Amino acid sequence: MLKAALWAGICFALNIGLLYFCQFLFGFYLKTPMGPDFIASNPELMDTIRLLSDMGFEKLSIPLVLTACFTCLGILAVCKLFFLARYITPMGTIGRVITGVLPISGVVAMMIPESVPVGGWAMAYGLSVFPTFVMFNMCFAIADELLPELDDVIALFQNKNDFGKSYHDRR
Repeated sequence: MLKAALWAGICFALNIGLLYFCQFLFGFYLKTPMGPDFIASNPELMDTIRLLSDMGFEKLSIPLVLTACFTCLGILAVCKLFFLARYITPMGTIGRVITGVLPISGVVAMMIPESVPVGGWAMAYGLSVFPTFVMFNMCFAIADELLPELDDVIALFQNKNDFGKSYHDRR
């Protein structure tokens, strides 16, 4: 758990840095000859970007990282429970990222709290990809190592006799 908390802190710091860097690049884009045209043609997007900037990237990163962490952990716990982790594990880190991060980012985008003014789903998805990318492998390791599969849960609740064998093992 300490490793996961440390990794969430690193994700938080990296997410803040990435958001500031994107704001910096977007400011340069707005100063180009196409910038005023972009502002005029996308007023809703500009309002959303202004709300997110006014919110502060530090305050914005907290719900993004926590939502990504808990959503990844929940989805990967279900994958582990229903034996899907057996098929995801041999893919390696790159394979897991390719097959897992993009779909789970969509779920994270839907789970972002209403206190975050993301505007539309596309903006929410864009904001959720990086935290999901950073937290995915840590959450996968936690789910794969610490959580049981369905047959382990069933075996836990089976009736045992005095000898420790289940009734189905008698002959």
